Amino acid sequence: MTKVSSYKAYAQIMRQPEELERLLEAPEPVAEAAQALADAQRLFLVGTGTSYNAALLAAYWLRAIGRDAAAWTAYDFAVYGPELRAGDAAIVYSHSGRKQYSQRSLERVQVATVPSVWITAQNPDANNPAGVILHTVQREPSAMFTLSHTAAMLLTARLIDHLQPGALGELAAVPEAARTALMLEPTVIELARAWRDAGAITAIGTGPHESSALEVAIKINEGPRMRAHGYTTEQFLHGPQAQIQPGDTLIVYTSAGAALERTRALAQFGLDIGVPVAWIAPVAGPANATELRVLDVGERLAPIVQAVPGQLLAAHLAAERDVDCDSFRRDDPVFKAAYERYAL
Repeated sequence: MTKVSSYKAYAQIMRQPEELERLLEAPEPVAEAAQALADAQRLFLVGTGTSYNAALLAAYWLRAIGRDAAAWTAYDFAVYGPELRAGDAAIVYSHSGRKQYSQRSLERVQVATVPSVWITAQNPDANNPAGVILHTVQREPSAMFTLSHTAAMLLTARLIDHLQPGALGELAAVPEAARTALMLEPTVIELARAWRDAGAITAIGTGPHESSALEVAIKINEGPRMRAHGYTTEQFLHGPQAQIQPGDTLIVYTSAGAALERTRALAQFGLDIGVPVAWIAPVAGPANATELRVLDVGERLAPIVQAVPGQLLAAHLAAERDVDCDSFRRDDPVFKAAYERYAL
């Protein structure tokens, strides 16, 4: 079996508290970015994959402070996106800086001459576009982006804190909460051993936790190469719940907010039909769920902290299944050849 410590992704996961602490004071032009967006009437948040999940959370945060904000996948924004006009602005997320549709989205914004912010790595593999650039961390050596995701979320939180101070909660509490989340690793290891041969893993989250559900699904898809899906609570209950099979599992994200009781009911549904449930939250879950209790940083900031146990689970599942979670399955000759027929 592969040792989890051999993964580049694992090293990145474990570095998160220190990097998040650094980013709280990093001399990035956050105030300038906030000023660029201050008068926008419509805000577009754009990204692909993990970057889309950051965009989805950012759109939720902006709506929470009364802004008209919508998340778009980079492909849809570049190819089918709205007509940009005066009063619009965009934040584009791209961890590597080299994905073609993120670049095309940036170019589209530049041509329209609307204000923009690019949130990317410290060494992006792309030409700098117009607009304000916020750098997160050094470009990750693993294809399973982890640290750059939590970093992008925290930088976005800093930006929004400039727009409306205190609206998201206490940002300074996040690094220590992430450090405490890493201490859940013994429980995560037990979960990975129990779930290494699971059928499908379904992740659920509502409101700000929707991005968490979608994100852990991606990590479990690309890391241990297992089937995983992410849904909002109500979307799951209105159809997808019917396909759950023996051997499947659930991951549930929530906190002390409006969706807590509905999410707890969903978790209990899983337990009632005999499906193991992992409960990632700062509050108690149903009896018999495996609890991964994180520190409470408030519902709006919770997804930054709650990303950590899911990342650890993906890495440990990969180790249990003896696959390389860093390679994007390019160690498989068939997949590698198939990847060469198209460009990301």
